[in-house]
Amino acid sequence: MSRRSLFTQLAALLIVAAPTWADAPKAMEVVTKALQAQSGVQDYIATVTVAVDAPNVQIPPRKMTVYFKRPDKIHVESEGLAIIPRDALLMGNLSKHVQEDTNATLVGSGKLEGHRVYCVKLTPKEESGGQERVLCWIDAERYLLMKSEIWHGATKALTITLTHTQQKGKYWMPSRIFCEVPAWVLGDSPDPASITVSFSDYQVNTGLKDSIFQEDD
Repeated sequence: MSRRSLFTQLAALLIVAAPTWADAPKAMEVVTKALQAQSGVQDYIATVTVAVDAPNVQIPPRKMTVYFKRPDKIHVESEGLAIIPRDALLMGNLSKHVQEDTNATLVGSGKLEGHRVYCVKLTPKEESGGQERVLCWIDAERYLLMKSEIWHGATKALTITLTHTQQKGKYWMPSRIFCEVPAWVLGDSPDPASITVSFSDYQVNTGLKDSIFQEDD
């Protein structure tokens, strides 16, 4: 993935310090429920529109058709160049962060987009020199991943913020994902870059064949 495909957003969020509330679940319980909230989606087809705002890059909004099949198969049909974070097409890709960062800590709660959320910190099992960690804001009622941040030491490298829509009356799918990358990730750029990924025309659990993805393996 190119450096221009990493993005971060600063969002207003009230965080309560270390959790002391009696009814708060354990951190890994929150993460497990978030994974279960997505488990019913085996595949999807969607129309995706990508808008990029990056320094010295002029790319008009691009519309494409995206095919997804568990666990991580992606096929994109687009005319011309399409810059899009892979995690955006994997519904936030929470499972990847859990596999790589399996120590989970509940660090706070608050509200995001009007929803009460838990903030969970995921860190590597073994101490790494980069001290990379992932912060996840998970809806306390629907257990949807609403926001995630990747940090390297004291520096934030990436944030993905998700808005959801319900399909077939039971599947919560991303309707919009906003990402932004700070200037330091872009090298000598004085300004950050951003990308907005919008989803529409969902078809969920149609039984996609593996042959659709063979050319992308």
